[in-house]
Amino acid sequence: MVVVVVVAAVVIAGVAAALFWAPGERPNSVKYVAPVSPSLMDAWLEANESEAYIAWEPFVSSSVVAGTGKVLEWTSSIMPHHPCCVVVASNDFISGTDGEELTLRFIKAHAEATEWANSALADPDSEDFDILVNISADFTKRSAAVVTEAFKHMEFGFEMNTSFKGALSEFTEMYLDQGFITNATFEGAGYATPDEFVDDYVNGSFVEDIGTVTPSATILNPTTPIRLGYLTADLHQIAQAIARNETAFGGQSIFEKYGLNVVPAAPQGYGNGGIEMTAFIEGAVDIGYLGAPPAILNKINKGADTVIIAQANSEGSGIVVGADSHLDSLEDLRGHMVATPGETSIQHLLLKVALSRLNITLAKA
Repeated sequence: MVVVVVVAAVVIAGVAAALFWAPGERPNSVKYVAPVSPSLMDAWLEANESEAYIAWEPFVSSSVVAGTGKVLEWTSSIMPHHPCCVVVASNDFISGTDGEELTLRFIKAHAEATEWANSALADPDSEDFDILVNISADFTKRSAAVVTEAFKHMEFGFEMNTSFKGALSEFTEMYLDQGFITNATFEGAGYATPDEFVDDYVNGSFVEDIGTVTPSATILNPTTPIRLGYLTADLHQIAQAIARNETAFGGQSIFEKYGLNVVPAAPQGYGNGGIEMTAFIEGAVDIGYLGAPPAILNKINKGADTVIIAQANSEGSGIVVGADSHLDSLEDLRGHMVATPGETSIQHLLLKVALSRLNITLAKA
Protein backbone atom coordinates (compact mmCIF):
# COMPACT_ATOMS: atom_id res chain seq x y z
CA MET A 1 0.00 0.00 0.00
CA VAL A 2 2.86 2.41 0.79
CA VAL A 3 4.38 1.79 -2.66
CA VAL A 4 1.10 2.60 -4.38
CA VAL A 5 0.69 5.85 -2.43
CA VAL A 6 4.21 6.99 -3.29
CA VAL A 7 3.77 6.12 -6.95
CA ALA A 8 0.43 7.94 -7.06
CA ALA A 9 1.99 11.04 -5.54
CA VAL A 10 4.76 11.08 -8.13
CA VAL A 11 2.28 10.61 -10.97
CA ILE A 12 -0.07 13.35 -9.80
CA ALA A 13 2.83 15.77 -9.35
CA GLY A 14 3.97 15.12 -12.90
CA VAL A 15 0.50 15.62 -14.33
CA ALA A 16 -0.01 18.84 -12.37
CA ALA A 17 3.14 20.28 -13.95
CA ALA A 18 1.97 19.25 -17.42
CA LEU A 19 -1.29 21.21 -17.05
CA PHE A 20 0.63 24.51 -16.93
CA TRP A 21 2.87 24.04 -19.98
CA ALA A 22 2.39 26.55 -22.75
CA PRO A 23 1.89 24.95 -26.19
CA GLY A 24 5.48 25.64 -27.26
CA GLU A 25 7.04 24.78 -23.90
CA ARG A 26 6.18 21.12 -23.62
CA PRO A 27 9.39 19.22 -22.82
CA ASN A 28 10.81 17.14 -25.63
CA SER A 29 11.50 14.31 -23.23
CA VAL A 30 9.81 11.47 -21.39
CA LYS A 31 10.68 10.75 -17.77
CA TYR A 32 10.86 7.19 -16.54
CA VAL A 33 10.78 5.47 -13.17
CA ALA A 34 12.53 2.10 -12.93
CA PRO A 35 12.59 -0.58 -11.88
CA VAL A 36 8.88 -0.93 -11.24
CA SER A 37 7.44 -4.42 -10.85
CA PRO A 38 4.91 -5.07 -13.64
CA SER A 39 2.50 -6.33 -10.97
CA LEU A 40 2.33 -2.77 -9.59
CA MET A 41 1.99 -0.96 -12.90
CA ASP A 42 -1.79 -0.91 -12.90
CA ALA A 43 -1.49 1.39 -9.89
CA TRP A 44 -0.02 4.04 -12.22
CA LEU A 45 -3.11 3.92 -14.39
CA GLU A 46 -5.47 3.96 -11.43
CA ALA A 47 -3.65 6.90 -9.85
CA ASN A 48 -4.04 9.07 -12.96
CA GLU A 49 -5.23 8.38 -16.48
CA SER A 50 -2.48 10.34 -18.26
CA GLU A 51 0.53 8.22 -17.24
CA ALA A 52 1.91 5.08 -18.88
CA TYR A 53 3.92 1.93 -18.41
CA ILE A 54 5.70 -0.61 -20.58
CA ALA A 55 5.67 -4.27 -19.61
CA TRP A 56 5.48 -7.83 -20.86
CA GLU A 57 2.51 -10.16 -21.07
CA PRO A 58 0.28 -10.95 -19.23
CA PHE A 59 0.51 -7.56 -17.48
CA VAL A 60 -0.42 -5.66 -20.64
CA SER A 61 -3.53 -7.75 -21.31
CA SER A 62 -4.37 -7.69 -17.60
CA SER A 63 -4.95 -3.93 -17.82
CA VAL A 64 -6.80 -4.23 -21.11
CA VAL A 65 -9.15 -6.99 -19.94
CA ALA A 66 -9.79 -5.14 -16.66
CA GLY A 67 -10.73 -2.04 -18.63
CA THR A 68 -8.14 0.13 -16.87
CA GLY A 69 -5.74 0.46 -19.78
CA LYS A 70 -5.29 0.54 -23.54
CA VAL A 71 -2.26 -0.32 -25.62
CA LEU A 72 -0.57 2.74 -27.08
CA GLU A 73 2.01 0.71 -28.99
CA TRP A 74 3.07 -2.92 -29.20
CA THR A 75 6.80 -3.52 -29.33
CA SER A 76 6.18 -5.50 -32.51
CA SER A 77 5.66 -2.17 -34.28
CA ILE A 78 8.96 -0.86 -32.89
CA MET A 79 10.95 -3.93 -33.95
CA PRO A 80 8.81 -6.45 -35.87
CA HIS A 81 9.27 -10.12 -34.92
CA HIS A 82 11.86 -9.23 -32.32
CA PRO A 83 13.03 -12.06 -30.07
CA CYS A 84 12.29 -11.44 -26.43
CA CYS A 85 13.10 -14.14 -23.91
CA VAL A 86 15.90 -16.66 -24.28
CA VAL A 87 17.28 -19.58 -22.30
CA VAL A 88 20.64 -18.81 -20.73
CA ALA A 89 23.05 -21.20 -19.02
CA SER A 90 26.02 -20.71 -16.74
CA ASN A 91 29.26 -21.88 -18.32
CA ASP A 92 30.30 -23.17 -14.91
CA PHE A 93 27.23 -25.41 -14.90
CA ILE A 94 27.80 -26.66 -18.44
CA SER A 95 31.44 -27.48 -17.69
CA GLY A 96 30.58 -29.21 -14.40
CA THR A 97 29.81 -32.85 -13.72
CA ASP A 98 27.41 -34.12 -16.41
CA GLY A 99 26.74 -30.47 -17.25
CA GLU A 100 26.60 -30.89 -21.01
CA GLU A 101 24.27 -33.89 -20.79
CA LEU A 102 21.96 -32.18 -18.30
CA THR A 103 21.87 -29.00 -20.39
CA LEU A 104 21.08 -30.97 -23.54
CA ARG A 105 18.24 -32.77 -21.77
CA PHE A 106 16.96 -29.47 -20.40
CA ILE A 107 16.76 -28.03 -23.91
CA LYS A 108 15.02 -31.18 -25.12
CA ALA A 109 12.37 -30.66 -22.44
CA HIS A 110 12.15 -26.94 -23.28
CA ALA A 111 11.63 -27.74 -26.96
CA GLU A 112 8.98 -30.38 -26.24
CA ALA A 113 7.09 -28.02 -23.92
CA THR A 114 7.26 -25.27 -26.56
CA GLU A 115 6.00 -27.53 -29.32
CA TRP A 116 3.16 -28.75 -27.10
CA ALA A 117 2.17 -25.14 -26.32
CA ASN A 118 2.17 -24.19 -30.00
CA SER A 119 0.05 -27.21 -30.86
CA ALA A 120 -2.44 -26.30 -28.12
CA LEU A 121 -2.59 -22.68 -29.27
CA ALA A 122 -3.34 -23.83 -32.82
CA ASP A 123 -6.57 -25.47 -31.61
CA PRO A 124 -8.41 -23.24 -29.11
CA ASP A 125 -11.24 -25.79 -28.90
CA SER A 126 -8.97 -28.59 -27.75
CA GLU A 127 -8.49 -30.08 -24.31
CA ASP A 128 -4.79 -29.21 -24.52
CA PHE A 129 -5.66 -25.55 -24.99
CA ASP A 130 -7.70 -25.64 -21.78
CA ILE A 131 -4.79 -27.31 -19.98
CA LEU A 132 -2.40 -24.66 -21.31
CA VAL A 133 -4.66 -21.86 -20.12
CA ASN A 134 -4.95 -23.47 -16.68
CA ILE A 135 -1.17 -23.89 -16.35
CA SER A 136 -0.67 -20.30 -17.51
CA ALA A 137 -3.29 -18.86 -15.18
CA ASP A 138 -1.76 -20.72 -12.25
CA PHE A 139 1.77 -19.57 -13.08
CA THR A 140 0.91 -15.93 -13.76
CA LYS A 141 -1.87 -15.63 -11.13
CA ARG A 142 -4.05 -14.08 -13.82
CA SER A 143 -7.47 -15.10 -15.10
CA ALA A 144 -8.11 -17.40 -18.02
CA ALA A 145 -9.48 -14.42 -19.95
CA VAL A 146 -6.25 -12.47 -19.43
CA VAL A 147 -3.87 -15.25 -20.50
CA THR A 148 -6.07 -16.13 -23.48
CA GLU A 149 -5.90 -12.51 -24.65
CA ALA A 150 -2.17 -12.33 -23.98
CA PHE A 151 -1.44 -15.38 -26.11
CA LYS A 152 -2.59 -13.39 -29.16
CA HIS A 153 0.40 -11.08 -28.90
CA MET A 154 3.41 -13.39 -28.73
CA GLU A 155 5.02 -16.34 -30.43
CA PHE A 156 6.93 -19.25 -28.91
CA GLY A 157 9.96 -21.00 -30.34
CA PHE A 158 13.27 -22.56 -29.40
CA GLU A 159 15.23 -22.51 -32.66
CA MET A 160 18.16 -20.16 -33.12
CA ASN A 161 18.31 -19.34 -36.82
CA THR A 162 20.00 -16.58 -38.78
CA SER A 163 17.20 -14.07 -38.18
CA PHE A 164 17.33 -14.73 -34.43
CA LYS A 165 21.06 -14.12 -34.28
CA GLY A 166 20.65 -11.08 -36.50
CA ALA A 167 18.15 -9.62 -34.05
CA LEU A 168 20.56 -10.18 -31.16
CA SER A 169 23.21 -8.32 -33.13
CA GLU A 170 20.70 -5.52 -33.63
CA PHE A 171 20.00 -5.39 -29.89
CA THR A 172 23.73 -5.16 -29.26
CA GLU A 173 24.02 -2.35 -31.80
CA MET A 174 21.11 -0.55 -30.10
CA TYR A 175 22.86 -0.78 -26.75
CA LEU A 176 26.00 0.69 -28.30
CA ASP A 177 24.06 3.47 -30.05
CA GLN A 178 22.06 4.31 -26.92
CA GLY A 179 25.11 4.35 -24.68
CA PHE A 180 24.20 1.39 -22.50
CA ILE A 181 27.45 -0.19 -23.68
CA THR A 182 30.48 1.98 -24.39
CA ASN A 183 32.78 1.26 -27.30
CA ALA A 184 35.67 1.02 -24.86
CA THR A 185 33.90 -1.65 -22.81
CA PHE A 186 32.84 -3.54 -25.91
CA GLU A 187 36.33 -3.54 -27.39
CA GLY A 188 37.83 -4.28 -23.98
CA ALA A 189 35.70 -7.42 -23.83
CA GLY A 190 37.42 -8.52 -27.03
CA TYR A 191 34.79 -7.77 -29.65
CA ALA A 192 35.05 -5.74 -32.84
CA THR A 193 31.45 -6.04 -34.10
CA PRO A 194 28.03 -7.05 -32.73
CA ASP A 195 27.99 -10.05 -35.07
CA GLU A 196 31.29 -11.24 -33.63
CA PHE A 197 29.90 -10.91 -30.10
CA VAL A 198 26.71 -12.81 -30.91
CA ASP A 199 28.64 -15.61 -32.61
CA ASP A 200 30.61 -15.97 -29.38
CA TYR A 201 27.63 -15.66 -27.02
CA VAL A 202 25.17 -18.01 -28.74
CA ASN A 203 25.69 -21.77 -28.48
CA GLY A 204 23.32 -23.54 -30.84
CA SER A 205 24.76 -27.02 -30.34
CA PHE A 206 22.21 -28.08 -27.73
CA VAL A 207 19.23 -27.22 -29.94
CA GLU A 208 20.94 -28.97 -32.86
CA ASP A 209 21.42 -32.17 -30.84
CA ILE A 210 18.03 -32.58 -29.14
CA GLY A 211 17.10 -35.29 -31.65
CA THR A 212 19.59 -37.60 -29.93
CA VAL A 213 17.84 -37.36 -26.55
CA THR A 214 15.48 -40.11 -25.37
CA PRO A 215 13.46 -40.37 -22.15
CA SER A 216 15.27 -41.58 -19.03
CA ALA A 217 14.05 -44.23 -16.62
CA THR A 218 15.87 -42.52 -13.76
CA ILE A 219 16.61 -39.02 -12.53
CA LEU A 220 20.21 -38.29 -13.49
CA ASN A 221 20.81 -35.54 -10.90
CA PRO A 222 18.72 -36.56 -7.85
CA THR A 223 20.84 -34.73 -5.27
CA THR A 224 22.08 -31.80 -7.36
CA PRO A 225 19.03 -30.18 -8.97
CA ILE A 226 19.28 -27.71 -11.79
CA ARG A 227 18.58 -24.31 -10.26
CA LEU A 228 16.12 -22.67 -12.64
CA GLY A 229 15.74 -18.93 -13.03
CA TYR A 230 12.68 -17.23 -14.51
CA LEU A 231 10.79 -13.95 -14.19
CA THR A 232 7.81 -13.68 -11.89
CA ALA A 233 4.54 -14.40 -13.73
CA ASP A 234 6.15 -13.88 -17.13
CA LEU A 235 3.93 -15.57 -19.72
CA HIS A 236 6.77 -15.34 -22.25
CA GLN A 237 8.46 -18.07 -20.25
CA ILE A 238 5.53 -20.45 -20.02
CA ALA A 239 7.60 -23.33 -21.47
CA GLN A 240 9.38 -23.80 -18.14
CA ALA A 241 6.06 -23.89 -16.25
CA ILE A 242 4.74 -26.47 -18.71
CA ALA A 243 7.89 -28.57 -18.37
CA ARG A 244 7.69 -28.41 -14.55
CA ASN A 245 3.99 -29.36 -14.36
CA GLU A 246 3.61 -32.73 -12.63
CA THR A 247 -0.09 -33.38 -13.21
CA ALA A 248 -0.95 -32.42 -16.80
CA PHE A 249 1.08 -35.14 -18.52
CA GLY A 250 0.23 -38.36 -16.71
CA GLY A 251 1.79 -37.60 -13.34
CA GLN A 252 5.31 -37.00 -14.61
CA SER A 253 6.73 -33.65 -15.61
CA ILE A 254 8.51 -33.22 -18.94
CA PHE A 255 11.70 -32.45 -17.05
CA GLU A 256 11.32 -35.72 -15.13
CA LYS A 257 10.61 -37.55 -18.39
CA TYR A 258 14.10 -36.65 -19.53
CA GLY A 259 15.73 -37.51 -16.21
CA LEU A 260 16.02 -34.05 -14.69
CA ASN A 261 15.57 -32.74 -11.18
CA VAL A 262 14.79 -29.04 -11.66
CA VAL A 263 13.96 -26.59 -8.86
CA PRO A 264 13.32 -22.83 -8.87
CA ALA A 265 16.41 -20.80 -7.95
CA ALA A 266 14.06 -18.23 -6.40
CA PRO A 267 10.64 -19.55 -5.27
CA GLN A 268 8.73 -16.52 -6.59
CA GLY A 269 10.94 -15.89 -9.61
CA TYR A 270 12.94 -12.74 -10.32
CA GLY A 271 11.55 -9.24 -10.79
CA ASN A 272 13.38 -8.54 -14.06
CA GLY A 273 16.19 -9.87 -16.23
CA GLY A 274 18.82 -7.64 -14.67
CA ILE A 275 18.12 -9.10 -11.23
CA GLU A 276 18.26 -12.63 -12.62
CA MET A 277 21.57 -11.94 -14.34
CA THR A 278 22.96 -10.72 -11.02
CA ALA A 279 21.92 -14.09 -9.59
CA PHE A 280 23.79 -15.80 -12.43
CA ILE A 281 26.89 -13.74 -11.64
CA GLU A 282 26.57 -14.69 -7.96
CA GLY A 283 26.38 -18.38 -8.86
CA ALA A 284 22.77 -18.85 -7.74
CA VAL A 285 21.28 -19.89 -11.11
CA ASP A 286 22.32 -22.73 -13.44
CA ILE A 287 19.86 -22.26 -16.33
CA GLY A 288 17.34 -19.47 -16.68
CA TYR A 289 14.75 -17.74 -18.82
CA LEU A 290 15.06 -13.98 -19.27
CA GLY A 291 15.07 -11.26 -21.89
CA ALA A 292 17.85 -11.31 -24.46
CA PRO A 293 18.88 -7.65 -23.87
CA PRO A 294 19.72 -7.98 -20.14
CA ALA A 295 21.60 -11.17 -20.95
CA ILE A 296 23.62 -9.27 -23.56
CA LEU A 297 24.17 -6.21 -21.38
CA ASN A 298 25.37 -8.17 -18.36
CA LYS A 299 27.62 -10.38 -20.48
CA ILE A 300 29.47 -7.36 -21.87
CA ASN A 301 29.32 -4.83 -19.03
CA LYS A 302 29.66 -7.18 -16.07
CA GLY A 303 31.42 -10.18 -17.55
CA ALA A 304 28.62 -12.63 -16.76
CA ASP A 305 29.99 -16.09 -17.59
CA THR A 306 26.87 -17.23 -19.42
CA VAL A 307 25.78 -18.41 -22.85
CA ILE A 308 22.47 -18.27 -24.75
CA ILE A 309 21.37 -21.84 -25.54
CA ALA A 310 17.82 -21.45 -26.93
CA GLN A 311 15.10 -19.01 -27.80
CA ALA A 312 11.90 -18.87 -25.71
CA ASN A 313 9.56 -16.36 -27.37
CA SER A 314 9.25 -13.32 -29.59
CA GLU A 315 7.27 -10.08 -29.23
CA GLY A 316 4.62 -9.78 -26.49
CA SER A 317 5.27 -6.41 -24.79
CA GLY A 318 3.38 -3.13 -24.98
CA ILE A 319 3.16 0.47 -23.86
CA VAL A 320 -0.04 1.00 -21.89
CA VAL A 321 -1.93 4.15 -20.89
CA GLY A 322 -5.21 4.63 -19.08
CA ALA A 323 -8.29 3.41 -20.92
CA ASP A 324 -9.70 6.96 -21.08
CA SER A 325 -6.35 8.68 -21.52
CA HIS A 326 -5.91 11.53 -24.00
CA LEU A 327 -2.53 10.05 -24.92
CA ASP A 328 -2.95 8.48 -28.35
CA SER A 329 0.58 8.19 -29.74
CA LEU A 330 4.20 7.94 -28.70
CA GLU A 331 4.56 11.64 -29.45
CA ASP A 332 1.91 12.34 -26.82
CA LEU A 333 4.16 10.86 -24.15
CA ARG A 334 6.34 13.98 -24.22
CA GLY A 335 6.42 15.56 -20.79
CA HIS A 336 4.92 12.53 -19.06
CA MET A 337 6.32 9.70 -16.99
CA VAL A 338 6.52 6.02 -17.88
CA ALA A 339 7.14 3.10 -15.55
CA THR A 340 9.53 0.45 -16.91
CA PRO A 341 10.70 -2.89 -15.52
CA GLY A 342 14.30 -1.64 -15.41
CA GLU A 343 17.02 -0.11 -17.56
CA THR A 344 18.37 -3.51 -18.59
CA SER A 345 15.00 -4.86 -19.79
CA ILE A 346 14.06 -5.28 -23.43
CA GLN A 347 11.00 -3.14 -22.74
CA HIS A 348 13.12 -0.21 -21.57
CA LEU A 349 15.50 -0.59 -24.50
CA LEU A 350 12.75 -0.65 -27.13
CA LEU A 351 10.96 2.31 -25.51
CA LYS A 352 14.18 4.31 -25.60
CA VAL A 353 14.81 3.37 -29.23
CA ALA A 354 11.23 4.20 -30.29
CA LEU A 355 11.36 7.62 -28.64
CA SER A 356 14.82 8.38 -30.04
CA ARG A 357 13.45 7.83 -33.55
CA LEU A 358 11.06 10.72 -32.80
CA ASN A 359 13.93 12.82 -31.38
CA ILE A 360 12.42 12.44 -27.91
CA THR A 361 14.79 11.69 -25.06
CA LEU A 362 14.10 9.22 -22.25
CA ALA A 363 15.48 10.47 -18.95
CA LYS A 364 15.27 9.26 -15.37
CA ALA A 365 12.69 11.06 -13.25
